[in-house]
Amino acid sequence: MEPPLRLLLRWLYLRYRRLSRGLAFALRYLEAQVLHRQTWVVERWPGQGDLATAKRIAIFVHYDRHGQVADYVHYYLEQLAVAGYAILFVTNSPKLTPAALKALQSRCALILRRRNLGYDFGAYRDALRAIPDLSTLDSLILANDSVYGPFHPLAELLSRTDPHQADIWGINDSYDRYYHLQSYFLVLHRPALTNPRLRAFWDQILYVRSKAFVVHFYEVGFSRAALHAGLRLQALCPYRELAAASIEALSRLPLATPEERAKLYYGEYLRIILDQLTTGIPVNPSHLFWDQMLTRYRCPFLKRELLTLNPAAVPGVNQWEQVIRSQSDYDTRLIERHLQQILRHRSI
Repeated sequence: MEPPLRLLLRWLYLRYRRLSRGLAFALRYLEAQVLHRQTWVVERWPGQGDLATAKRIAIFVHYDRHGQVADYVHYYLEQLAVAGYAILFVTNSPKLTPAALKALQSRCALILRRRNLGYDFGAYRDALRAIPDLSTLDSLILANDSVYGPFHPLAELLSRTDPHQADIWGINDSYDRYYHLQSYFLVLHRPALTNPRLRAFWDQILYVRSKAFVVHFYEVGFSRAALHAGLRLQALCPYRELAAASIEALSRLPLATPEERAKLYYGEYLRIILDQLTTGIPVNPSHLFWDQMLTRYRCPFLKRELLTLNPAAVPGVNQWEQVIRSQSDYDTRLIERHLQQILRHRSI
């Protein structure tokens, strides 16, 4: 049993953490209320196509502090256009280079540049305001530059987003905080576009400067609002299936002794992950299950953060190129060039 003083100190520490987090969220909320009624789109340029007559639109959110648009992003946009989507490109960058703008205008129907307030969800809100009539659309894609790909034709992926099975589709679902679809790629069918409660959600988006606030109230909050509105949500790579397959595979490995674990490529990490999965502790599916998603589910995307930061220290990520090439003829040099660019900027 722990000494009373230690228990008291732990209780005080946890109370302080909750209080400080709540205070930070409250301050962000008050700041956002002041910014709420302002518009943060500072520039707009017409491109190719007409949003007013489009039946399928993709909102694509981008950020680059140098105002450049990477080759892998241009490829992604090209594939969205091939799939039949008019593209509304929104950048939160402080500028766009002339070369980047010229290339975008040949692929996109409209380009918006806005101040980086509210992150992706602030950008989605401003972009939705630029669409003449959401109720005339058959489907809307919400996407961003946080993933590499697509490694397969998007038509193949979109054929699996059956509007009779779900009103909103995502690549991954997550149980972190509350059940929600991860927001890096979402497909909204007409019931989701015309639902008044979901429209109210977009109207109430605040332009906060806190990423944690956006994740908690908007990424998670979007799915919660959709469920409360009676809409059906579904993931193309369901968390429970990914976790169950991983538990089965890990359980077959000889993880019983340190000597056996030392012989394994994944080592102690696999034992920790197995413990988390079997006890129901949520993990980030787009990171931990990346290889299973690419091979078993033919997921066409790989999270950029996984290669640039790998925050959860997932082992085996260095095999990304071999895994992609085993599944696709995607030009992995697009990824290599972007990774080199990131490392070059980090060294400056």
